[in-house]
Amino acid sequence: MVLVGAGGIPHEQLVKLAEQHFGSIPSQPPTSAGSAIAAEQKRLPDFIGSDVRIRDDTVPTAHIALAVEGVSWKDDDYFPALVTQAIVGNWDRAMGNSPYLGSKLSTFISHNNLANSFMSFSTSYSDTGLWGIYLVSENKTALDDLVHFTLREWSRLSFSVTPAEVERAKAQLKASILLSLDGTTAIAEDIGRQIVTTGRRMSPQDIERAIDKVTEKDVMDFAQRKLWDQDVAVSAYGSVEGMLDYQRIRNDMSRNAA
Repeated sequence: MVLVGAGGIPHEQLVKLAEQHFGSIPSQPPTSAGSAIAAEQKRLPDFIGSDVRIRDDTVPTAHIALAVEGVSWKDDDYFPALVTQAIVGNWDRAMGNSPYLGSKLSTFISHNNLANSFMSFSTSYSDTGLWGIYLVSENKTALDDLVHFTLREWSRLSFSVTPAEVERAKAQLKASILLSLDGTTAIAEDIGRQIVTTGRRMSPQDIERAIDKVTEKDVMDFAQRKLWDQDVAVSAYGSVEGMLDYQRIRNDMSRNAA
């Protein structure tokens, strides 16, 4: 359990309230339970490439998620993973500035009418993570192109990342994180999540410094380890008849992006 206070509350008062209401709770689980938990935590999960599709032609769009194994909260690649995700970016054609968001993938998809929207993600857990993208498209005959050029962009990240796009991604990432801490509720949630997942809290200044340290080489190293020629999990729902087989998608994980 984590008790968090944010805003105008004296630390001593919070400590006194914690002792009053939670002082009788054991700080450690019983030895047998603690040993069992520690043993379970040492087991690393296995990421296995997979493909699950639910075709429903009554749904006017195709919803496709592609993911590789990401990184845990404590992994050294945590911030490079976030910056790499920001390079891929998010896009929605309903946005007035959608063709000019800066992401190479968003520009290509917009100009070729391949999708309605996409959202990249880097989700971390205690021992592993998921890094990928969620795509929505009503262009049912272009789903193979959509997946192909998305993974081609992933491949490019292993070999050709420009300083400009890394700086843009870092600026967007810092803005997104800092803007999310816009009140005591959000700050308390952030403190609690960090304490539970990493055992310590990084201040906004610490996070900003960590993001600033990420270089083009860090991004390409992350992509080479996690994206290039790695198994991919595929999940699709809706009008997905136009998606080709898993082996075709898997082969695109090591395609020359040139």
